[in-house]
Amino acid sequence: MKAKLFMILLVVLFIVPISGAVNKPRKRPVLLRKHETRKNVLPRIPIDYTIDVSNNDNCLQILFQFPLHESDITVADKNGNIVINEQQTSIYEGKTLYIYTPEDYPYTIEITSPAVDITGEITLEEED
Repeated sequence: MKAKLFMILLVVLFIVPISGAVNKPRKRPVLLRKHETRKNVLPRIPIDYTIDVSNNDNCLQILFQFPLHESDITVADKNGNIVINEQQTSIYEGKTLYIYTPEDYPYTIEITSPAVDITGEITLEEED
C-alpha cells in the first residue's frame, strides 16, 4: 500500500510536470527595437581654447580662459623634467598655474581630458 502511494506521489510531483513542460509550444522571441529621438540632441558649439601666459617678476603665470572637466595638466621644461603635474582636475575659466623662477624655456604643456587633448609650447619672446 505504501509503495503504491509512493509511486503515485512520485508520478504526480515529478514526472507529470516535467513531461508537461516539454510539450508546451515555444513562444516567439520578443524583438526589441530602439528608436532614437533627435529631440534632446544638442548641437556642438566650438570652444576657444585660449591660454594666456605672462612673465611677472620671478614667476611664469599660466591663465586658462576656458572650462574643461576631469583633465590632466602636465607642464615640462626643455629637459623633460615635469614642473607641474595636476591629475583629474577641473579647469574653470580663470584658473591660474604658476611656475616660480622660470629658466628652462621652452616649456611644453599637455592637457588631456575625455573631451579633448591639447599640446602646446611656451617660449620666451625676445624684446627688441
